[in-house]
Amino acid sequence: AAELGFNCVRLPFALEMILNRSLAVPQPSLTLRANPSLQLLGALAVFDAVVEALTDLGLLVFLNQHVSSASWCCSGSDGEGLWYPRRFPEQAWLDGLAAISARYRRNPWVVGMDLRNEVRPSGNTLPTWGTGDPATDWALAAVRGARRVLAEKDDMLIAISGIMYGVRMVEVKARPVHVTEPELRNRTLYSTHFYYGWCFDLVAKDYLLREEPKVLFYACWLWALLGADMLLARWRRSSDPPHFASFAPPRASKALDERGG
Repeated sequence: AAELGFNCVRLPFALEMILNRSLAVPQPSLTLRANPSLQLLGALAVFDAVVEALTDLGLLVFLNQHVSSASWCCSGSDGEGLWYPRRFPEQAWLDGLAAISARYRRNPWVVGMDLRNEVRPSGNTLPTWGTGDPATDWALAAVRGARRVLAEKDDMLIAISGIMYGVRMVEVKARPVHVTEPELRNRTLYSTHFYYGWCFDLVAKDYLLREEPKVLFYACWLWALLGADMLLARWRRSSDPPHFASFAPPRASKALDERGG
């Protein structure tokens, strides 16, 4: 795959897949049309086949704990913002990290674990970094998750996402777990996601460069997001709250295609 210009694939998985071995692939005749030999397999077996195919090509695989429930990601109202949604308490998250790490223990091409994708608010609960609150402190939780991974596969790299959709990392300096935790030294990287609409310095730069249409578009998007949050708050106590599509900010560009998640 060197001729394609990359040597590593970030491969997302749902916690439900590793904890529920009988989980089926939805519409296999459609989703696996290009691979008919996989259509009768369960979701975890298909994931195994993807890992094997990638590593047989000499590609490094960086596992990514993307979501808990096997569903699409991500929005501010999907209940998946924290590492412990309602259906899967923290212990389930830890057990899932350990199980999938042990599963690929003998595959040296599986080199890392991204502990959780886009940690973000869930309802009224906001994630924090370094506060010491066990319910919100993602730094503490990430250390617990990393220890479970390394207990099963001690050569893994560890990726830790920033909070607030992976955008915010300013508190890491005050609580640098890659320094304070001996087992995380020389193996930890921090992952951040780039969303133009949240990067106000770039928005201001575009305005100064007279790119008013782009600035206007993102200003409207931000107001739409604020309005949606206000509506959700208004109906929060309703027994049948309205469903809103994802209001996650539009990506500036697409990364490599993430297959298998």
